[in-house]
Amino acid sequence: MRKIFLLFAIVFTFAVMSQTLLGQGKMPKSVRDEGRWDKVEFDAPAQCEGTPRDCALKMLKDLNIDVGDSPLFSVYRLGEINEKSVTVVFVSQEVSDDDSVSGILYRLALSLGDVEDNSFSLDFLGKQYKCARGRSYWSKNLCP
Repeated sequence: MRKIFLLFAIVFTFAVMSQTLLGQGKMPKSVRDEGRWDKVEFDAPAQCEGTPRDCALKMLKDLNIDVGDSPLFSVYRLGEINEKSVTVVFVSQEVSDDDSVSGILYRLALSLGDVEDNSFSLDFLGKQYKCARGRSYWSKNLCP
């Protein structure tokens, strides 16, 4: 019972701290800074209605970017930026068929036009690489 309470206390503390950080706008730089990403040029896919996660997956598929069968997702709502409601979605993919790259992380900035609009548009697409050898962090630079 003590372990369950301790686990609950840790999860609750993390949730409260996360909300505090989000409320103060202190999100990680990887969320806010597009310059940390290798920009992927694209022709804008059609708008998408649905959750940010589902739309990110659909847009990547429409751009012929394969993220495998079980990608991981993280979603960050940034709020109003330039009169658009912006949400950033990260989609990570494990790479098994490349001896230099162990993973690719995509950053999609999705926006809603206004409060009444529930269709997401893709405003930015970038990617980072995690190397199988050498550096152990995500970077926009290609792996050796």
